[in-house]
Amino acid sequence: MSSLVKHKHLGLATGLLVTLEAFSQSSYALSCKQNGNIRQDIVLDKPIKVSTANTKPGTLLWRSQNYTSTLQCMGDRETGYGEDAFLYWDPQARMGQIHNSIEVGVNYDGVDIKPISGGKQDTGDGTGSWGSPGTVTLYYYFYIKATGNPPPESGKIEDNNAYSVFQVDGMYGLNNIPNRNFNSYISGLNKIQFISCNPKITVVGNNGSSVNFGAIAQQNALVGKVEKQVPFSIAVNLSDPESGQDCQGQALQASFSSTYPVQDNSVLLPTRDSGFGIFISQDTTPGTPITMNSPLDLGLFNGTRVEKNFIASLLWLSTDPKVGPFTTSANIDVIFK
Repeated sequence: MSSLVKHKHLGLATGLLVTLEAFSQSSYALSCKQNGNIRQDIVLDKPIKVSTANTKPGTLLWRSQNYTSTLQCMGDRETGYGEDAFLYWDPQARMGQIHNSIEVGVNYDGVDIKPISGGKQDTGDGTGSWGSPGTVTLYYYFYIKATGNPPPESGKIEDNNAYSVFQVDGMYGLNNIPNRNFNSYISGLNKIQFISCNPKITVVGNNGSSVNFGAIAQQNALVGKVEKQVPFSIAVNLSDPESGQDCQGQALQASFSSTYPVQDNSVLLPTRDSGFGIFISQDTTPGTPITMNSPLDLGLFNGTRVEKNFIASLLWLSTDPKVGPFTTSANIDVIFK
């Protein structure tokens, strides 16, 4: 995600009189709706269990599914002027009331954003004039992270409020007429409970905690062909005496992410011009790549260990791939379901 800043150069010549006509902010306004709707509610409707040993700042505690919202935006005053559409964070200035042990945020265009009232982000999409709608498409998901601050004494977030995370509006500010603009709300934070459970997570591959593909011949390259597949597994253990006593019966989810370039949101690239990449799949569906940052079930704790098997596949993207040693990596986040 990048902020789009538009610069206009005004040239002045001798003898040229330039006058600026003032418009009030209220004369510029945008209305953005999703098929006529102005509200999206993301509701945490199932318990979210958080390990008390897993509250390091930035630790992912929960994430939503991926959302794609296509909005119809148009001028909301008969002025004849179009505007760029912006995301206004925490438009109701209420998210500061959320307990400071957690951070509720949104990932927009691949970047995690903590909503701070008064902040905004250009979507890069403009709209037509009054009566002439434009289309704005947003890609995002919501997350909850630990902040490192201690949880409530009760272990539970007591919060039944619904918080507007962002509002889609025009570049000149929030529409001063209510119920004209799309707002995305999150609620159900009272489903979050901190428990004493600290499982140990390990990755088991053919090279210790990593996967080694060995030597692969460049002349085998054929675009779209899977050249080699190597199995690995993720194990979650409770055998450590410090694991805690509240893990039994808890369901786990995992998600993969990477700091390396990613193609099609699933293929990890050693470099953008490598000519090949690695995708991860479940062992039951070896040809179906797992989407990065998407949750998948690991299993239920009914004993002392949960293990799930995966496959790493090398995929050719070019008939002329680069040669030499390569490295790419994925991070694995495991949370309670």
